[in-house]
Amino acid sequence: MFMFDVETLGVESNAVVLSAALVYFDPEKKPSYQEMLDGACFVKFKAKEQAQIGRTVTLSTLEWWKNQHEYVRRVSLDPSSEDVSAEDGMTILHNYMNKHSDSRKQTMWARGSLDQLAIDSLATKLGMEPLTGYAQWRDVRTAVDILYGTSNGYCGVDHPDFERAQVIKHHPVHDCAYDAMMLMYGKN
Repeated sequence: MFMFDVETLGVESNAVVLSAALVYFDPEKKPSYQEMLDGACFVKFKAKEQAQIGRTVTLSTLEWWKNQHEYVRRVSLDPSSEDVSAEDGMTILHNYMNKHSDSRKQTMWARGSLDQLAIDSLATKLGMEPLTGYAQWRDVRTAVDILYGTSNGYCGVDHPDFERAQVIKHHPVHDCAYDAMMLMYGKN
């Protein structure tokens, strides 16, 4: 299975994608939070390039980013010399997936639908294949609520090496690993 997360500059499918993360996890192997962090794929995109090809930015989302911790702004929002083109970033994500057997048949989890819509829209805009088929996507919030009786898409995690304080909110890799932990080790 894969867990996927993006950070964007809007809440529509055509928003600029700032960064993306993929984490492969096998529930039968009982991975730890740190193992998932260590095995993740992270991509930071060149945002201006996407705006030049018609991807959108909303002022309210830019304002939201201004109120986030400096570290997560640096990770996803602030331009850096390591940012990659949208095409290169999509290729990196595809290559990560292709390291795992039957990657296009694996379940692709995400928190809600925006992540799927944004990354699929970006792939289409670039004339590239989407990461996976439309029917492979699942919503982690719904699964957590059904499995653990919650109503907000979050639950506790019952794993001896996990501490909630380890999670860096709005960091795509951490968000992916945390969501995977809740799916595998959730508790009421």
